[in-house]
Amino acid sequence: MVALLVFLSLTSSGCTIIGSRYGEPIDVAHSRLEEGVTDVGQIVEWFGPPTHLSALPGGLVMVYEYLDITERQLGINLNVVGLDWFKVAFGRGSAMREALVLVFDDAGSLRAKEFRRWTEDIGKGFGFQLFFAALPTVDKRHLTGPPEQFGWGRATLGTLPVTLNAGQSVDSGSHGIEMRGTPVSLGQRTLEMRTTGRKKKGLGN
Repeated sequence: MVALLVFLSLTSSGCTIIGSRYGEPIDVAHSRLEEGVTDVGQIVEWFGPPTHLSALPGGLVMVYEYLDITERQLGINLNVVGLDWFKVAFGRGSAMREALVLVFDDAGSLRAKEFRRWTEDIGKGFGFQLFFAALPTVDKRHLTGPPEQFGWGRATLGTLPVTLNAGQSVDSGSHGIEMRGTPVSLGQRTLEMRTTGRKKKGLGN
């Protein structure tokens, strides 16, 4: 009986791929980045507005990020237990990521650059869904939130620990940057006493 149920479940299963992209692919070869020659105006012309931006002593830093997130799901129809319109979906997600870090002096001239491309496992999950629906099962909110620039005007309206840390916060645009997905339990954010259910690896400040 168990073998028959497994067979019926597998024959009533299907695969789904859910994809989402954030930003644009970074073409560093085409842009001819030259330290001491390229300026911030050329960078904005080539790449558009940066994903992250922060002042530095004697200059500024800009970061461009591109994410191609893919979630692969296996859906098993529940008609064998009388739930013809529903399925159980099991999913696993990964993200192909690109990041370009650019440091400028106070005259807007490029002084340092670093480009990196890597693939990151963002976890797995499952869900109970209508059989004709394809909904995400993997939590990717740590990668897909809005840029911190959107919250600069609300910096003093947070909880007390967050407000007290405004002078050191990486969200302020004055004290460094961090990549998407960096846990709040690392670096300068530890002073803000935030909590998160995710324990993902990320790039630090």
